[in-house]
Amino acid sequence: MTRYRHRAGELLVHAEDCAAIRAELAGFGYHPAGGAGVLRRFTGTRPVPEVLAALRGHGASPNHLFGLDRIIWGDLRPRPTGLDLTPVPAAERIAVRAGVIDTGIVLRDGKPHDFLGNRVCYDPEDTVRVVRGEDGNPVGSAGHGTFVAGVVLKQAGPDVGVRMKGVIDEQRGEAEDLAVANAIDDLREEGVTLINLSFSGQTFEDQPPKAIEAALRRLSPDTVVVASAGNRGMRQRVFPAGIKLAPTVPGQVDDKHALVLPVGSADASRTPRVADFSNFGPWIAAYADGVDVVGPYFHPGYPAQPPDEKPRFNGYAVWSGTSFSAAIVTGRIAAVMATGKSARDAAGEVLTAADPLTVFDVNGSSEVPRVQES
Repeated sequence: MTRYRHRAGELLVHAEDCAAIRAELAGFGYHPAGGAGVLRRFTGTRPVPEVLAALRGHGASPNHLFGLDRIIWGDLRPRPTGLDLTPVPAAERIAVRAGVIDTGIVLRDGKPHDFLGNRVCYDPEDTVRVVRGEDGNPVGSAGHGTFVAGVVLKQAGPDVGVRMKGVIDEQRGEAEDLAVANAIDDLREEGVTLINLSFSGQTFEDQPPKAIEAALRRLSPDTVVVASAGNRGMRQRVFPAGIKLAPTVPGQVDDKHALVLPVGSADASRTPRVADFSNFGPWIAAYADGVDVVGPYFHPGYPAQPPDEKPRFNGYAVWSGTSFSAAIVTGRIAAVMATGKSARDAAGEVLTAADPLTVFDVNGSSEVPRVQES
C-alpha cells in the first residue's frame, strides 16, 4: 500500500527520457498514450509502484492524484451557520482576476451562487454536477470550489474577480497531476498572475509532481501561486505547496521563477496558534485564519436537515481547513493588486503587514506571518 495516490496504470515520462526508457517500459507492458509539451503519458496494466521500483524511479513518475484532505469525509466538514454575507456586484471594470483551480462552480437555475454573482468567470467545463446521495444531499466535494471562490472574493472589493478552472472530481475530490498542469497553462495563457491551489497530496519519494512543477516553471516570474499546506497535522511537506522552483538562499529573492506560497491554518479562537489540523514546519511561508471560515455553500434549505436541527443551512456555511486559509491569502493579495501592484509586490506587502505568529517546532520557536481576514 503506497502513501501517495496515483492514477492506476499511468506513468508520466519526460520527453527527453522517452527514447532511453521506452524499451524498458514496453517490457512492463507500458506504451505511449498521448501527451503534449515536455511530458508523455504511458499506460499499462502492471502496478505503478512495481514498475517504478524496477526502474529505480529513473525517468518516470506516477500521474499523482491530489485531493481535499479530510474536509469532505473526515472531521472537517462544512456546517450550517446563522451568518451570511452580502453579495457585492462586480465593478464596471474588473482590475484583477485570481485564478482558482478547484472543483468548479455550482450552478442553480444556470447561475452561480448569489455571493459570486457576476464576479466569477468560467467555461461550461468549469461547472459542477452535484452528486446526491439517497437522502438527496450532496455527496463529495461539489461545493468546495464555490466556497473557495467566495472566500477569495470576501477579501477584496468589486474590482476583483475569480477565474475558475474546474479540475477536481466533484465526487471523489481528487485531481490528477496532468489536469492541474493543463489548468495552470490555461491561466498563464489568459494572463492570470495570481493562482490559488486549495488541494494537496504526498508523492513518490517526496519528489515534486512532474507535470505541475513543469507548468509552474512556465509561469512568468511575477506570478504568485498560493497553495494550501494540507490538513494532516504533520510536519512533512506536501505538494503542490511544497514545490520549490529554486534553492532557497537567505536574504535573496528569486526573480527568475514564479513565487509559490505554502499556507497553513491559524486558529484565532484563543491565543492565535497553528490550528490542530494544519500541516506545519519550516516549509510553510504563512498562516491564515482557517477555523470556521464563512463562505457561500449551495442554497437556502440545502443540504436538507432534520426539522429540529438549528441553525439551518441558509446558503452559507462555516468550514475549516487550509483550503480556506490559502483562499484568504489569495484574496488579500488580489485586493492589493487591484491598486496597480504586481502579484509578487502585492504578496510581499500582504506578508510584510501581517502580524507574526509564533510557531514552536523541534528546533525551537520562529515567527511566521499570520494573515487575517479583511
